[in-house]
Amino acid sequence: MPDPDTDPESTGLAYRLRTDRKWRRGAVAAMLALVLGVAAVAAIATRGSGPGGISDGPLTAAPATADPVPAGRIVKKVPANCGVSKGTAARLAPGSDPDAEKGGLFREGGPGSCMWYSLDDGKAKCDFCTGDFRNERVLNVDIALAESRLQSPISEALRQMNETPGLPRSSARPEIVEGLGEEATARYSAETETEGAIVKFRVGNAVATVRYRGWDAVGGERRTIPAKTALDGAFAAASETAKSMGTAARPVLSKVKHPVTPPVRHVPKPCDAVPAATVDKVARGAYRRRATASLFPSFNWQGTSTDGCRWRARTSRYSDEGQSRTLTVAITVEDDRLPGLGAFTAARRYLGVYENLRAGNTPGSDQFSGFKPLAGPGDRAFAVTRVARTSSSGDEGFVVFQKRNLLVEVSYQGADEETPMRGSRLVDSAYTVAVAVERSLRS
Repeated sequence: MPDPDTDPESTGLAYRLRTDRKWRRGAVAAMLALVLGVAAVAAIATRGSGPGGISDGPLTAAPATADPVPAGRIVKKVPANCGVSKGTAARLAPGSDPDAEKGGLFREGGPGSCMWYSLDDGKAKCDFCTGDFRNERVLNVDIALAESRLQSPISEALRQMNETPGLPRSSARPEIVEGLGEEATARYSAETETEGAIVKFRVGNAVATVRYRGWDAVGGERRTIPAKTALDGAFAAASETAKSMGTAARPVLSKVKHPVTPPVRHVPKPCDAVPAATVDKVARGAYRRRATASLFPSFNWQGTSTDGCRWRARTSRYSDEGQSRTLTVAITVEDDRLPGLGAFTAARRYLGVYENLRAGNTPGSDQFSGFKPLAGPGDRAFAVTRVARTSSSGDEGFVVFQKRNLLVEVSYQGADEETPMRGSRLVDSAYTVAVAVERSLRS
């Protein structure tokens, strides 16, 4: 306590600041140090999200390479009678009309639409006969030449061929067929009297569907022809159709898809697939949330899963001020339900998108430019730029790659003030991230 005889005001801080020059100088120095310290802390705290730190690289230039995908075959004319010989037709459907392209009451007929019908070994010559008959056999061959204003012919044929082996369609599971066309499947069902076997194969833009069905009267019942009879008949007709189209024609059922490529075993979540140091190169200070793929359709099929992550960084809360960067990573996984099937399915879906963008076609309204194959990452890769939908939205650079049973899509866009980013910087940013994503994928 101060001495009772001493005036309290004469010992206070305010009194000393007024009367003591040394105290006053010390106080000013202390306040200045405090202000400078606070400013330094604030500068350090804001440096990560400041204009200079939102995207500072260094970036890796996307390396272009020669196009590794040859132009797909375009079939312009289907073979007469769908390529099936008279002898094979007579064996599979005895007594049937040799003019298989002729239409009927319920079918139009014409080139690429063929039917051979046999009732009672060809003895019953009518369309709607009633009575007791011993058997019925029907062979249908349909050849569709894919055409589309929105997709390349090859991509459209791939879409029409989209019957994934190992997965149920109705109650029948399509199986792998090798040695027939560029890809093929087969399935058999005895659920109904007219189901039988269906063999489907693709040659470039042409998709052929061969169906062989029928029944035999046994003990007063009509029994669907067995699997071996149905499949052997369908394969016999399919082989001739394929041969007439100049493609592989020795079909065999297989439990694996050759070459048997093992799947990627360790697949991180997209939000965990990009190291923080890589994110800082292209979108420092970003917040992240789940996202979807842009170029690949949303697959809801059993055996296919897609997940995505989006990072967004801004230096201003107003859209027309400061800098903005958006990074998106999506990973699609094809399950290896049968050995080698995951990689094969991923490759054909990659090919569908590749063919479209190379030809400058897309199913939607988006426009793309600057397509170029890349020398990595993954087993095969390409880059492309989606042209801005509006003057203010900006272009978006994409790098897409396939690695075994995975499809990875990386996209990047940004703006400085009111000027959207354009040019190779978008693709180089996406490529820099794509390389980091591939490193996170482990067998």
